[in-house]
Amino acid sequence: MKRNFIFIVLIVILLAVAGIWYIGSRKNENSSLSPSPSPIAQVTYICNGNKTIDAVFYKGETIAVKPGEQPIPSGSVKIILSDGRIFNLPQTISADGGRYANDDESFIFWSKGDGALIFENGVEKNYINCIVPAQNSSESPNP
Repeated sequence: MKRNFIFIVLIVILLAVAGIWYIGSRKNENSSLSPSPSPIAQVTYICNGNKTIDAVFYKGETIAVKPGEQPIPSGSVKIILSDGRIFNLPQTISADGGRYANDDESFIFWSKGDGALIFENGVEKNYINCIVPAQNSSESPNP
């Protein structure tokens, strides 16, 4: 009786170890299938008052839509402002240029051509007339 109990405990332990190993190996498989996104463009905008916006643009996965439906943007941008704030913003629908906003749209970053705008609570106030300097104009701020 005692021998059967020890045998059952050993089997349970072996199954638990095998399960933990299996789950760990699956996590490693999944992480290698979807690597972190690579930047598609890095741009520094210079604004009035020597303020800067460093932007790193990332392309998202293509999301299929039915004919006639609006496209679903899936890109993102990481911006670092010269005042030290950092934002990771998802791309949102835009009629022109690239528009990126937080969930409640209290912070919006908009880029078009060599220019950029930032709206905070609906007002463009801190980062005004932001442009990519001529020596960086070969970089494409609009992915």
